[in-house]
Amino acid sequence: MPVSISHVPWSAVFGNDRPVEVEIGPGSGEVLLAGAAAAPAVNFFAIERRSGAATAVAHRAHARGLRNVRVLAADARAVIEHLIGDASVAAYHVYFPDPWPKTRHRDRRLVTDGVAHQLLRTLVPGGALHLATDVQQLLEAFATALVRAGLARLAGSIPPAGRPVTVYECRYAGAGTHYARFVRPRPDGTGAPAPVAGDF
Repeated sequence: MPVSISHVPWSAVFGNDRPVEVEIGPGSGEVLLAGAAAAPAVNFFAIERRSGAATAVAHRAHARGLRNVRVLAADARAVIEHLIGDASVAAYHVYFPDPWPKTRHRDRRLVTDGVAHQLLRTLVPGGALHLATDVQQLLEAFATALVRAGLARLAGSIPPAGRPVTVYECRYAGAGTHYARFVRPRPDGTGAPAPVAGDF
């Protein structure tokens, strides 16, 4: 018999109703931990598919006394669809996602219309999605799906000055980083980035 899963309120995760930012695939946690340290009044939730990496990031957060960080080892696609409520995320951060370039790995890719619709659904109106990658084609594929879902791409976006350089960026982005920012339009049709946490 299938298990019924319902959206979990952030207050049950963090014990408060502060704004929440979500990082998909935090890697070693450089961006996540810097953002959490810079903005203690904001909650940071990370989803990392590798359990060992997730545990390591959680331990680093604890060692630094960051009480506003939670890390979950899971498939981000399932977590966003089944556990995150409507219009409850102030910002998403997606830095250097695995491109899974081989055709046989297609079902592992984060870049799908279904994921894009879930990101739109869970962002607050005016909320932002930050995307950085070393693969231009991946960024454009993701952009196409996000815009098709209803997010607006902000022209001329550049990486926030305060964002730390990640281990993966140092390793793979020798030819440069490709960055884009998207927002969920507000009901009046406007959209603006939501720099809740020092704009990391």
